[in-house]
Amino acid sequence: MLNKNYRNSKKKLRIVACIQARMGSTRLKKKALIKILGKTLIEHIFERLKGAEELDDIVLSTSINQENDILIKHARDIALKYYRGSEKDLISRLYQTAKKFKADAIVRITADCPLVDPNLIDKMVKIYRESYKRIDFMTNVFPPTFPDGLDIDISPYPILKKLNAEVKNPLFREWCTVYIMENPKKFRIYNFKNSANLSAMRWTVDYIEDLAFVRKVYDALNRKDKIFNMNDILAFLKRKPQVLKINEKRIDRTVIRGIRSGAYHQLKQSKNK
Repeated sequence: MLNKNYRNSKKKLRIVACIQARMGSTRLKKKALIKILGKTLIEHIFERLKGAEELDDIVLSTSINQENDILIKHARDIALKYYRGSEKDLISRLYQTAKKFKADAIVRITADCPLVDPNLIDKMVKIYRESYKRIDFMTNVFPPTFPDGLDIDISPYPILKKLNAEVKNPLFREWCTVYIMENPKKFRIYNFKNSANLSAMRWTVDYIEDLAFVRKVYDALNRKDKIFNMNDILAFLKRKPQVLKINEKRIDRTVIRGIRSGAYHQLKQSKNK
């Protein structure tokens, strides 16, 4: 479970999970506060992250825009720490979040990933702790081999500080992970691969069909005494393959230069604004 006594921990690095969220989602309105089995997506993510033994803290990172006041209220209600920063400048927001909570590295989880796997986080963070001197950025989506919705990035504080000082293009300050993956010669990127390529599975929540899919998973697997993981979901889908059809039309099957095409599509939209 979460290392609550992190200040007294003998661990060399302080690793903080950062739930990146805001209320300005356009495809599925206000999705961060949509409820499944009586709990919001944010609360489910928070509870699942508590099951990761390698994390030293869990925080919410959102923006100062007034529409996110409701997120802050919710964070307070569930005892989730938070930082508020720029809406569009994600580099600044993540850097300041890491700085505020004295993180040596942050594990970034987006608010559309209510099936995030604490076991997977532990595996990645453990590797990062052992090899951090040789890693500038750790991810499991370059190229993706895990289901879309189990995306995890680990960003060292020194790299966030460097990006904050050096990246000037407003577009890439918003799309900082794409910037890193677009510049593999500038960064030592470690991609954590799954033993089988499951990237064609869609477990994220961007559309109403995705929400219906995730609700089916929670209805089948949610228990008070155990956090279900990726293997539990795979076993359930093997028993009930018809559930995969719920959001199959939303699956992003194209990978461009090692990155899911959805990221490029959103980047292109941002360029055209």
